[in-house]
Amino acid sequence: MTWMDLTVATAAATIGATIVMITLRFIDRRSARFVTANDSTATGPVFLFNDKIMIDATPDALAMIAPHVRHMNDYDAVIHVLSPHFPKLRETLAEDISTPVQIAGAKAADIWLDAQQKDGILRLAVKGHNDADGQTASDVIEIDIRMSELEMLRDMAQHSPQMIWHEDHDGTLLWANHMYLTFCDQRQNTSDNIATADTWPSEPLFPNLHEALANRDSTVRRLSVTLPKKRAEHWFDVTSIKRHDGSLHFATDANAVVRANHERHHFVQTLGKTFADLSIGLAIFNKRRELTMFNPALVDMTNLPVDFLSQRPTLDTVLDRLRETRMLPEPKNYTTWRDHFTALEVAAKNGHYTEIWNLPEGQTYRVTGRPHPDGAFAFLFEDISAEISLTRRFRTDIETGQAVLDALADPIAVFSSGGTMVMSNAAYNRLWDESPAGVITPFDLQSASKNWQSKCAPTPVWAELHRFIHILGPRKPWSDRVILDDGRHLRCHAQPISGGMTMVRFSLAPPQMPVMRKLAAADPALLAAKR
Repeated sequence: MTWMDLTVATAAATIGATIVMITLRFIDRRSARFVTANDSTATGPVFLFNDKIMIDATPDALAMIAPHVRHMNDYDAVIHVLSPHFPKLRETLAEDISTPVQIAGAKAADIWLDAQQKDGILRLAVKGHNDADGQTASDVIEIDIRMSELEMLRDMAQHSPQMIWHEDHDGTLLWANHMYLTFCDQRQNTSDNIATADTWPSEPLFPNLHEALANRDSTVRRLSVTLPKKRAEHWFDVTSIKRHDGSLHFATDANAVVRANHERHHFVQTLGKTFADLSIGLAIFNKRRELTMFNPALVDMTNLPVDFLSQRPTLDTVLDRLRETRMLPEPKNYTTWRDHFTALEVAAKNGHYTEIWNLPEGQTYRVTGRPHPDGAFAFLFEDISAEISLTRRFRTDIETGQAVLDALADPIAVFSSGGTMVMSNAAYNRLWDESPAGVITPFDLQSASKNWQSKCAPTPVWAELHRFIHILGPRKPWSDRVILDDGRHLRCHAQPISGGMTMVRFSLAPPQMPVMRKLAAADPALLAAKR
């Protein structure tokens, strides 16, 4: 340390000491007009406060508030201790007491309180006359506090909703509260009426509790008691504490807890039976990513051993085992497999995970992740191999049917009873200049009819075809002839098929004589009539 640092430290210490001395002298001057707390003329507890901060007190005053200063400040502790004897003490001290005030005791006439506040200094002095036994005012207040606390504790024990009782070392009942005695009378009473606690129990409700405390300081046990003419048992959580003179016991009603546990157990059993009958594999992981529940379908679908699943493996362990048994889609890049695990878990917790697993053995699983409360999540494994196979077969059948239609020379279109075009072939698209590759531009009868009319001579055939397609009920095949703009004759066939649908087939009529072809050829008058 340099001389400069030593000089600064010395100056700071000197200034601090000066401030402390000035403060103490200021307090001494302000309290000089009062008798100090430890003055020889004080005959009882004395407290000195400066703005509700205790600056001095006699030893007996400090002992009076000692049990309470851990939970409240000194000022509130004094009010708490003295209020039973001086009920309006807080209100009185809030008033102007610059002149001495004597407050008479409410419980004992031989004690009183002298209070005065001057220059911000409050002095409270508890005084009283010594009785024949030599008890001072502080002794009276301390005894009163203890008796009040004792009375309160007795009331609490007697009227507690818990059963509380005291036994000696042999298990003999020494004391019991009202709830315990009332329950004993209910047990001894043969009627259904609730009896009052007017008979001392001849035997304890819970025998041999003292034996459980032979080598222990305390025990907690769940025990039951059966009342006469009652089938249901009454359950209690009994806490026993060893004492030097025997044992103290507390019994809390546990019927609601037992009933809830029974209902939960029954509910879990019901869920277990339901899960066991599901064809969908179920795996539930808790918030620590441990497998907590699974059903037989999961075992059948994944081929994982039951003993392995029963050991509560983590999600990573389960997925690793699934990959080893070739029950997971093989990734292209194994280095990203762990990242895939993490993404899978996050997506499942958010309720957004749904994937189709195409397994190497040919099965197809739909795996869905669902979030659960408290961070848990579940995976559902559904075997959709048959569904995928059926879908593929349907797609193949549809493609085959379309290929057969496209191979036919006649233009064909199929309409539903509502007038929607269901399918058409390539010959139809070429005849009416529709979109190729089976893409239907005029997807309904009205659009198709406009296209037909634009390429044919005016005729009522299209109106008749409209009515035929929309007829509900039995129908007979119908056909008629129209003339294209280039003079060719086109025969239109309408064939009812299943589901109320109609197949419309167009075929070119045989060649006509030159005179008829010339008459049917497009001319300005015919085109004007179409307009």
